[in-house]
Amino acid sequence: MPRISVVIPMYNGEVYIGQCIRSVQNQTYGDFEIIVVDDGSTDRGAEICRSLAAADPRIRLTCQENGGVSRARNHGIDLACGEYLFFLDCDDGIHPCLFQEMVAQAEQTGAVMLYCDCAMVDDGQMEQVCRRTGDWKEQESLCQGTGDQPESPQWQVAEGELAEEWFHIRYVRELSRVCGMVRRDCVGDLRFDQSMKNGEDTWFKYSLFSRKLRTAYTPCKWYYYRTHGTSASHVGARNGDTRYFQVSSLIRDREYGKGQIAFAMTWENITIAQMMKNYGLLRRAGNRKGCLERKEAAAAERKGPLFSRLSWSTQMLYGCCFSCYPLYVVLNRVAQKLAGWRLFREKRMERGI
Repeated sequence: MPRISVVIPMYNGEVYIGQCIRSVQNQTYGDFEIIVVDDGSTDRGAEICRSLAAADPRIRLTCQENGGVSRARNHGIDLACGEYLFFLDCDDGIHPCLFQEMVAQAEQTGAVMLYCDCAMVDDGQMEQVCRRTGDWKEQESLCQGTGDQPESPQWQVAEGELAEEWFHIRYVRELSRVCGMVRRDCVGDLRFDQSMKNGEDTWFKYSLFSRKLRTAYTPCKWYYYRTHGTSASHVGARNGDTRYFQVSSLIRDREYGKGQIAFAMTWENITIAQMMKNYGLLRRAGNRKGCLERKEAAAAERKGPLFSRLSWSTQMLYGCCFSCYPLYVVLNRVAQKLAGWRLFREKRMERGI
C-alpha cells in the first residue's frame, strides 16, 4: 500500500499535465501513487498520461464522463489506496521536497492534516520549478532554499479550537485552498460537494477543520499555483455565477448560527470583497443583466445581521461600488496602497528596522 495517494482531476489538460506529474515524480519521497481522473477530456491529456504510466507503474489513469472537478476528486478518493490523500490540480506543481517534509511532520507530531502555503506562478515560472532531472542530489539542494527562504520549513501544530482559529482567522487565505495532505481515514465519507462550481475546495476544508483535527502548517510556498485567465473562478465570475461568493456566505451563516461571531466576521468580510470583485468583473465583461442582479444582491446583503459590524471604510467602499463605480475604483486603489504601506511598516518593525 502506498503511503500517499495523489489525486489529480484533469479536464483538457494536455498542455499542463506532463509538468504536473513530473513535479510529483521528482519528489525526494517516492512512496506514492498518482491517480489521474480524466473528466471527459477531448484533447490528448489521457494519451499523455497513458504514455507516462507505461514508464512509471505508480501512475494510474481512470476516465469518466464530464461531471466537474468535484466529481473527479471524489472518484479519486474512492480509488485511493494510500494512507494519506494529496489533491493536486492538473495545471499546478509542487516542490520536490514537499512529501518528504510532510511525512516527517506527520510522524513527529501526529498531525493528520498537513498544509503549506501557495506560490502564484505563470507558465514560464512553472516550467522552471518543474524542469528537474530527477537527480536526488539536485533535488536535495533545492530543500536548502534561496534568498530569504528558510533553510528548512518551520512548522506549527494546532488542534481543537486553535486549529479552527487557524482556518477562520490566522491563516484563512492559506488554508482555504486544497494544497495539503490529509489522512484518508480522517476524510471518511466526506466528499467534495458536486453542486458547487466554485469554492468546493474551501467547503471541503471547512468541513475538515470543523472536526478540530491536529494540523501542521508551514508558510513555505511549496505548492505552485498556475495563474491564468481560464480558471473556473474567473470564468464563472465573468458569466455572473453567484456561486463565486456562495461558499464564503455559507460558512459565514453557519458560524454565525453557532455563535462564533469572530469567525463569521472573517467570512462576512470575504463575502463583501468577493461581491465587489465579482461586480467589477461583470462590468468589464459588459454583463448588464449580471450587474443588475448583483446590485439587488448587494442591497439585500446590507440588511444582514453582520454588515453593520464591518469597518466604516469597508461599508463606504461597498456603497460606492454599487452606486458610483468610478469613485469606488479610485478609493479602492488608495485603500490598497495604504494597506500595502501598513504591511511594509509592520514587516520593518518586526525586523527591528
